[in-house]
Amino acid sequence: MLSKKANKYGTPAEHHMIEERDLVAARCYWHDATFRNGMPVEIKSCDVASTGYFQIYERAHDQLLEHDGWYAFAPYTRSGMRVLKVWMRRASKMPPMQWSSTGGHRDSRKTKVDVSRVMRS
Repeated sequence: MLSKKANKYGTPAEHHMIEERDLVAARCYWHDATFRNGMPVEIKSCDVASTGYFQIYERAHDQLLEHDGWYAFAPYTRSGMRVLKVWMRRASKMPPMQWSSTGGHRDSRKTKVDVSRVMRS
């Protein structure tokens, strides 16, 4: 279950990404939207002033890899709820990830990807 803060700020960032990139909203455990051609897109957002990283779940990542999917990254600031920039990246082009236990959350291991790793690569 998402934290209240993640829902409060992450959902507007997700809607921003869907509108900006002309995506089709989807409700699936491993992706949030699709391109018009049906290719899956998992939208990730984070507060750069608070956490500064995106959480990626292994099960969702594996599904994106299997379906040649994409990530859409939307770092934001809470002040004024402003998305700073958006990046799109194929799941297969993500930097190497180190998975760790989530304590049962989403029945999957997760990793944290720093905003700067997405921005510079």
